[in-house]
Amino acid sequence: MTPANGQPRNAISTAARQVVEWAGSAWAAAAAVALAVLWLLGGLLGGFTEHWIYILHAVTSVFTFIMVFFVQHTTGRESRAIMLKLDELVRATSGARDELIAAEQRPLHEQEQIEHRVRSRG
Repeated sequence: MTPANGQPRNAISTAARQVVEWAGSAWAAAAAVALAVLWLLGGLLGGFTEHWIYILHAVTSVFTFIMVFFVQHTTGRESRAIMLKLDELVRATSGARDELIAAEQRPLHEQEQIEHRVRSRG
């Protein structure tokens, strides 16, 4: 059970963000290239056996699978923050349409109706 203050959830979210930031760094790219070269050398020396290929596929699949969730979490978090900021700007701007606040949470047909009204306005 998660405490009311959400500390475990925040810790996981912070860790995910740090993983994504590190994975997008120049150091991570250099490490990936180095590992690829080492893996290729191992294949050249070992003869590219079926076992070698199975391990390659398994390792890359697992890392890809995990990174998809890390990236999706971080992207969702950043998108949510941007939407909150935009909603605040709409609230603070005189003459802005309040119906645009949280438009991303409305059904697609409502979003299309709002878009049509906004575009026809000006």
